Amino acid sequence: MINRGIAFLSLVLILCVPVFAYSGGNPAGQPFESLRKQIDALTRQLEDIADRFTPPAISYTLSCINTFEVNLELTVIDDKEIAYYAIQKQGGDPPLNIITFVEPGLTSANYSLLLGVGDNDYKYLLIASDTYGNVSKYLLQINRNICFTPCLPGEICPQ
Repeated sequence: MINRGIAFLSLVLILCVPVFAYSGGNPAGQPFESLRKQIDALTRQLEDIADRFTPPAISYTLSCINTFEVNLELTVIDDKEIAYYAIQKQGGDPPLNIITFVEPGLTSANYSLLLGVGDNDYKYLLIASDTYGNVSKYLLQINRNICFTPCLPGEICPQ
């Protein structure tokens, strides 16, 4: 059996000698300063990379103009430059495809669109991309009765 003292001394030599040899050019008391600087630089690089993968935020509001029309207010916000945003009616007849490329340097964009409400429910795909290629998408479902207000007793209701 190996003596515990010899084992401990061997472990200390194995672990500490490379550190002291590496820190030979560093001032006394700072053997890990160079290593700390490298770790800090790598941490900053990782934070920068993680920030690049954050997609734009898509938000919207719907407001009824009348029983047959609803206004869609689309807002796209990002902490980086926005490249484009798009609105696509899913299964639309006639099709609706709007793609807007955003002016360089802008981090937010707004768009207003008047949508007709008919006999069916509708789905609109909202898409936004930034200049790093990060994409957000949201499937907006609009119920055909979104702007329909129930009739009060005795009133004639629209059919």
